[in-house]
Amino acid sequence: MRNHPSPSAVCLVLLLLASLTGAACSSHGGGNADASHDYLTFDVAFGDLPPGCPPAAANDKGIGGPCTMGGNECKNDLICACEPHAGIQPPDGTPCVCTRLMLTGCSNVNVAQYCGQGAACCSYMDQASICVPLVCLPDGTCPAI
Repeated sequence: MRNHPSPSAVCLVLLLLASLTGAACSSHGGGNADASHDYLTFDVAFGDLPPGCPPAAANDKGIGGPCTMGGNECKNDLICACEPHAGIQPPDGTPCVCTRLMLTGCSNVNVAQYCGQGAACCSYMDQASICVPLVCLPDGTCPAI
């Protein structure tokens, strides 16, 4: 019997990849997150995350480090997963961790170089990828999306 990924893991990966590509899944027309921006919002909430997610500290590349909305804690080319990106408002319960989005599939990068220790590179159709802390992925593997 095949194990199916948790909805939270699939949502995390799809949300962050959607913010990179401008596409979305399980969404509805734009809503107002605040008075100054129109955002695409999601009709789902994250739900329960695996134990240990978000991690207590960032890895050697900064992946999984804690961040806050508008706090600018994620340095270099990292983004905060719970902040709006590319006009998309993350669903309620999105973990506020630093992550890296890439406009390439995981097969085209050195995962250790881009994501660091204790993180996986999760791709969507080998067109876009995101670094996700292993503790946030059930069984430490990316969902098949």
